[in-house]
Amino acid sequence: MKRGLRLANKKQKTTEQAPPKPKATRTSRYATAPEAVPAEAVAEEETDELDEAATGWQQTTVKMAGLTKLVTVVVWIMVVAGPLLGFFAVAVASSSQAPTTTGKQGGTGSAPSATGPSGFAELYVAAYLAAGEGTEEDLLPYYSEPVTLANEPGSRSASNVVTVAAQQAEKGYWSVTVAARISAKDKAGKMKDRGMHYYRVGVQVSGTPEAGGTIDPSKTAEGPASPAASGPAPSPAQSSPAAQASPQPSGSAPAPAYRGPAALYAATSLPAEVNAPASAEHGDLAYGSDRGVSADNPVTDTVSRFLAAYLTGQGELNRYVSPGLQVAAITPAPYESTLLTGVRDDQPADSDDADAVPEDGTQRHVLVSVSATTGGQDYLLSYALTLTTRDGRWEVASFDTAPALSPDQTGPVADDSGATPDA
Repeated sequence: MKRGLRLANKKQKTTEQAPPKPKATRTSRYATAPEAVPAEAVAEEETDELDEAATGWQQTTVKMAGLTKLVTVVVWIMVVAGPLLGFFAVAVASSSQAPTTTGKQGGTGSAPSATGPSGFAELYVAAYLAAGEGTEEDLLPYYSEPVTLANEPGSRSASNVVTVAAQQAEKGYWSVTVAARISAKDKAGKMKDRGMHYYRVGVQVSGTPEAGGTIDPSKTAEGPASPAASGPAPSPAQSSPAAQASPQPSGSAPAPAYRGPAALYAATSLPAEVNAPASAEHGDLAYGSDRGVSADNPVTDTVSRFLAAYLTGQGELNRYVSPGLQVAAITPAPYESTLLTGVRDDQPADSDDADAVPEDGTQRHVLVSVSATTGGQDYLLSYALTLTTRDGRWEVASFDTAPALSPDQTGPVADDSGATPDA
């Protein structure tokens, strides 16, 4: 009996300690699905539960339906707005390209430049003056016709070769006048200075307006022009095959944009020596009153001390300039001493305040002459300055870029005493 009771109690304890069966709830992964619920619904609910646990966002069928509607509305808006956005993009692109097109049209219609023909004429004249019997081939890069020279090569040489006039005789055809300082051998074979001579050259050009020609680069189908083709005729070293085949260094600037066919230049004859251009007198200046160089004049005193400090480095330069003017003495000092020789201003000759300092802020334009000494020689210089008053004294407010002209003067006046140029 005891044994049977003991077994019964043990069985009862086992029955009481057995864990209860899990309830069939939607949130339990191990719950058995009720028979009335389809398997697809259970799978969807389990997926929602997993999404909620992973992301923290609760997804429901109603919310998913609302999201679908929102996406549909956005898609329809994009479909409707597509043509409008395309039209707007085309309009913006067209407006951004308009300045470029206008610039190209303006470039083709610009006036031809005389820079190329002038440089070519200068090189031609220098080569012509140095050439002689046996070196006629030196002229072939400029003048293609064969010539026979009788002078000794190197009997003349040119320095300070510069163009003084260039005008277009016809489209693509220029008349260029070149000035050159000549040195020539005398009968003893010594080189002597022969002064300035002037030569006129006819230069024919084939190229774009930038090169002096008339070709429109937009209407040509040729390849890009070489860099040397846009200037005067290259030297033999520049046109050698090795120089043309040299690769472009790494990191160098890209090749220039194509601006039309290669520019070609050719002289139509040997140079013609002509008269110097006509001389002229400058027009009236705005400095009508001569103030002299009196030491008692405050303007003279300021200008004299300022130029002494500027040209010789002696004295405090900033003491005589207005605030804001950045100026420093010339270094090294080119002169040893200075002497003011003349002062002219733009005030009436009978001005009451000519020798007095007017109220602060008063301006006066002056043209001063100074004699600067170095190495025992005196050299004359002229300076156009603007003065202003501050704290009861005159100060230099600025260096003028050029002497001021009289208001009624528009250009130089012809000088009948000088030589007239050839027609």
